Amino acid sequence: MNIANIGIIGSGIVGSATGIGFQQLGNKVSFFDIDENRIENLIKQGFQATTDIEFLVDTSEIFFICVPTPDNNGNIDLSIIKSATEELSKKCKNREDYFMIVIKSTVIPMTTENIIIPLIEKLSNKKVGLDFGVCFNPEFLRDTNSYEDFMNPDRIVIGEYDKKSGDIIEELYSHFNCPMIRTNLRTSEMAKYANNCFYAAKISFFNEMHLMCQKIGIDSNIIRKIVQTDKFYGIHPWEHGHSFGGKCLPKDLNAIIHMFNEGHIYEPVLLKAVRDINNKIDNIIGGKQ
Repeated sequence: MNIANIGIIGSGIVGSATGIGFQQLGNKVSFFDIDENRIENLIKQGFQATTDIEFLVDTSEIFFICVPTPDNNGNIDLSIIKSATEELSKKCKNREDYFMIVIKSTVIPMTTENIIIPLIEKLSNKKVGLDFGVCFNPEFLRDTNSYEDFMNPDRIVIGEYDKKSGDIIEELYSHFNCPMIRTNLRTSEMAKYANNCFYAAKISFFNEMHLMCQKIGIDSNIIRKIVQTDKFYGIHPWEHGHSFGGKCLPKDLNAIIHMFNEGHIYEPVLLKAVRDINNKIDNIIGGKQ
């Protein structure tokens, strides 16, 4: 595999795990962040890091955008990823060589093709597929084990604008021995939400069993063990009786519900129920009921 010059935009949990992992695989990695403390910490650890995006553009050919897409009253907030994309695109305006932009930030389906790509083209004065490539490469990382999860993936999903883009990112991941799924941009964006919504649904399912069993004197742990012996079950949830929290599950559940509701596409009854059950568990734990 050829050594790639990789620029990581956003050095939080996802960005740091991605950048450190790719460097461990023999690539040249530079980190960019507006948070000076993060940059200083990375430099102290021996990594190349900067608050100057122009330096990142000058030293990289593949850019991974790994910035937050937080919750905004149930909708997805794209302001940070738009800002990062704008700054990167402006600095790429004078490039004469082909470059790659890879979105790892979680965004709702059609964001990359309807918002990100037009923004890049407008501000860089470049044409996607000709001057630059684009992929959406969802992350499946746990907050507390992000580096370990990056280095030991159970699958890699590459959403590609075109074959050339996908080929470049597949080559970048060629070290890993796991299923490699190549698809289009919006399918890969949806895969991230499906994955997180499935986790959320599993947790809420067992929490509902827990609530029901409590009412009639049944040990829900026995129920859980029985269900998990099903040969098709496959993936075990963690301890139930607690609401799911963290950054990803609540915001991604809200965002995908909002997208389908506001677009009058489909009323996600189960996902709404998943959210409602989680809120009920949270209220019980907090002593509100």
